[in-house]
Amino acid sequence: MKFEELATSVSQKIERLQNADAQDVYRAEASFQQANSALRKEIAGLKATLINLELICGVIQYPVLPIEKPSANVLVTEPPVKTVVNTVSEVPAKATDVQTPTSTSAPVGKSAKSAGGSKGNEVLDVSRLDMRVGKILEVSKHPDADSLYVEKVDLGEANPRTVVSGLVKHVPLEKMQNLVGIFMCNLKPAKMRGIESQGMLMCATSSDGSTVEPLEIHGKNISIGDLVFVDGYPGEPDAQLNPKKKIFESVKPDLRVDNQCIATYKGSPWKLKGNPSAVIRAPTVTD
Repeated sequence: MKFEELATSVSQKIERLQNADAQDVYRAEASFQQANSALRKEIAGLKATLINLELICGVIQYPVLPIEKPSANVLVTEPPVKTVVNTVSEVPAKATDVQTPTSTSAPVGKSAKSAGGSKGNEVLDVSRLDMRVGKILEVSKHPDADSLYVEKVDLGEANPRTVVSGLVKHVPLEKMQNLVGIFMCNLKPAKMRGIESQGMLMCATSSDGSTVEPLEIHGKNISIGDLVFVDGYPGEPDAQLNPKKKIFESVKPDLRVDNQCIATYKGSPWKLKGNPSAVIRAPTVTD
């Protein structure tokens, strides 16, 4: 548009505004406010969906903290990236004696006791996460995504869950079948290329992202559906984490493997409620 045309267009719009009565202006403002409100809700929904999809694919999320100006002589460093992240877990056949419970636990999306269901829960720690022992019953490649597996997972519930994991580049298909590991169970379900994923499988990843190792469970009499806990954090998991509150993103930086490959939260090892002596660890990745 030439300058003369632009100037004419602006002049015409100014003239229309000058001639408009108060009701016209009010109606225009109300229309714009309504459109902006609808747009904000749409953006919030898209962001929540994106966060869920990134978590399922193993993308590390960090909470956004207020920016403070550092004082003099303060060295600002970035923490290492080696951490326990969400993907799929595996146990060597000789490492674990797995038992399937005779009774079933809560249905998909619910925990036996939920601190985040009927009442508020402002504590941000690992007790908010519903992590359980599960076994992959069936696995196949996603029909519409080369990097994704689709698994049917027994978590001790009435029916298996469908879990989508981005592990094709890291774990061969034949090693996924019948694998036992730790599954994140209270993230909001999200569709991955048309298939709804109802959980995440936990792995350790190296600092450069080149190595992704499914966590192992070492011990005897491991029960499907057994819950993970950490000493010193006695709370119960939410029925379902609210993506907008970024609970998992706040907790995740402290989910790490130590220098002995043990899965930890703030330095304390993960344990199983039904078998506290069992060891949850990565094969080789250390912090």
